[in-house]
Amino acid sequence: MRLSTCLAVAVAAACLPAQATRLTFDGPQSIGATSATGYGDRIVAAGPGVTLDGGATPNIVLNFVSLLANNPNFEVYTAGYHTLGHALGDNNFNVPGYVELIPDAGWDVVLERFDLGSWGASSYTNSRVRIADAADTTLLDTGLFTFPGSTMLSYPANPIRSSTALRVYINDFGDLGLDNFQFSQAAAVPEPGTWALWLAGMGVLGMLARRRRG
Repeated sequence: MRLSTCLAVAVAAACLPAQATRLTFDGPQSIGATSATGYGDRIVAAGPGVTLDGGATPNIVLNFVSLLANNPNFEVYTAGYHTLGHALGDNNFNVPGYVELIPDAGWDVVLERFDLGSWGASSYTNSRVRIADAADTTLLDTGLFTFPGSTMLSYPANPIRSSTALRVYINDFGDLGLDNFQFSQAAAVPEPGTWALWLAGMGVLGMLARRRRG
């Protein structure tokens, strides 16, 4: 195979459409440290609360973490969070927590979008959505704002891709419910130095092949 052909194949492989999983939370009634801790991990097939909009995500692990003491679990509600069905919320109000997506080595995680709906018609002050990577570098931050009642908002405006873990912090689970949490995985793009080494190796192989033909 010619070097140009090999390069084209490698670039095409790196640019393949990402596989996508969407969590609709139709199945479990409790998610957290003591119940259903594996929900959303390494999705290989559709099932209750999981839709494969673009394929499986077997190289992504999820954690659902409540940051309120003595409140380890989130709960799923079939109604109440505006137009969202089976939204992930909490029995208490104003519960801080996050959803963490951890890619395996050699893979990137892509956070595509998620929906937040308010509980009932109430508006909630001190709402905040922040997305950060494993180094706690902020990639999106709404700052504190009042989440309007009877409203659904979607984040992020554009997909966020990372080769390290992503955390989606929400200030007030319970006040707000989470649904349609969509993420995907893609093969990690090699660093420039890796590409250089790969191209050099392909050049050596090409030279050896020409010598054998000569």
